[in-house]
Amino acid sequence: MHRASGIFLAFLASSSLAGPAIQPGDLALRHDIQRLADYGVITGTVTTWPLAWGPVLADIRRFQAKGGLPRDVIDALERIRARGAWETQTNALRFRARAAGQVEPARIRSFQSTPREEGELALGASWTGERISVDLTATGVANPIDEEDLRADGSQVAFAVGNMTIAASTLDRWWGPAWDSSLVLSSNARPIPAITVDRNFTDPFDTKWLSWLGPWDASLIWGQLEEERAVPNARFLGFRFNFRPLPSLEIGISRTAQWCGDGRPCDASTLWDLILGQDNVGSDDITLENEPGNQTAAIDFRWSVASLGWPLAIYGQFMAEDEAGGFPSRYMGQLGAEGTGALGEIWSYRWYVEGSSTSCDFWKSDEIFNCAYNHGIYQSGYRYYDRVIGHGADNDARVATLGLLLVDNRENSWQGYVRTGRLNRGGPADAANSLTPLPRDVLNIEVIHNRVFDYGRLEFGVGYDRFGKNSALPSSNEARAFIQWRSDY
Repeated sequence: MHRASGIFLAFLASSSLAGPAIQPGDLALRHDIQRLADYGVITGTVTTWPLAWGPVLADIRRFQAKGGLPRDVIDALERIRARGAWETQTNALRFRARAAGQVEPARIRSFQSTPREEGELALGASWTGERISVDLTATGVANPIDEEDLRADGSQVAFAVGNMTIAASTLDRWWGPAWDSSLVLSSNARPIPAITVDRNFTDPFDTKWLSWLGPWDASLIWGQLEEERAVPNARFLGFRFNFRPLPSLEIGISRTAQWCGDGRPCDASTLWDLILGQDNVGSDDITLENEPGNQTAAIDFRWSVASLGWPLAIYGQFMAEDEAGGFPSRYMGQLGAEGTGALGEIWSYRWYVEGSSTSCDFWKSDEIFNCAYNHGIYQSGYRYYDRVIGHGADNDARVATLGLLLVDNRENSWQGYVRTGRLNRGGPADAANSLTPLPRDVLNIEVIHNRVFDYGRLEFGVGYDRFGKNSALPSSNEARAFIQWRSDY
């Protein structure tokens, strides 16, 4: 591995392919990785998913002081070491299969990779070489909501170029420190087919002017949205830069945009206006006809005090839907707190409390409704196949979530959450909202058990959803359940 001497040299630094990425969706695995990061075993950034295996395993190989770690953190280290060795085998053809069925799919999806449809059957194969990684998955779907009954979600063909991985990808992505959802990019919607560029190893800059940033990561997405939308075939552009200036603090900065598409300007000058933020009507001769796109910006943080002996952390994310005077404006907000520890010698746990508000200017008494995740030109909004790309509660929601995770030393886990709040709280009726066109109270409860066997992983869950009534819609109560089996060999 080579250290960077500047911004461009950092991207061009030579290193081998970091191996397959850790996709979002496994809450117990993320719990272990975050525990190791909080105790200084993993020194790089861990809030941008997919997460490269390379820096995670490199940190584990370098770490020696096991004697100073709690027993459950040592267990997590050994689990990650074994999992990483299996996932990063080179020059070996591997196969996997997944089968899932459920009654009443969850309408708001969290970090855990539960089935999206009533029935799913997936087959896949992967191979990793020195510079090339191929991971292909085909999924057949029963009764799909979006009428796409054959999907390539979860596939990627990647090439290593210096310290970058360039890929054609349909992997889920998750940007931010939250556990229930992300305002800017979550796995609530299906993954957007995209060309992606991701940094592999997260070494700090060598230059004294930038070394204070600490370990850092960067990701770029150039995606293609679906044809069946108000502006067909619009593009999705996203960039994220996150860094760890202190072992206890990680900060992320993200920008995303919808632009181009049928009937919209797609030339280089339009893209440049978008990058510079000159994309509002009335700014520098921008009109409805040449407005570059629908752009957002977000900043997030996570601060842990685990190294001080208190296994606690606070985190937050703030996302702007507009700009004013050259700066982001009209923010949505999310704040959370979490704690971890051990129960006896077998179990570790994590709890989290998280609150999110998806109205613009959420902290004001006169917050703005029908603003977040919506746009006057891109009228399908910040959505892909009618599911929000950001927070699953969609626009104008205010929700709070309490979650709990238990993981034993064999990777078996129990997890559950209670989410409550109000959806689509104000403004005129909004038909674009993916959950309800009118205000409704919501209550979601789910419990999931994941068990490891010699023949794979079996996961099953039960849940309950209640959507309150309003003047035009009756209340509804839905019980749901799913079972899912995965095997990787």
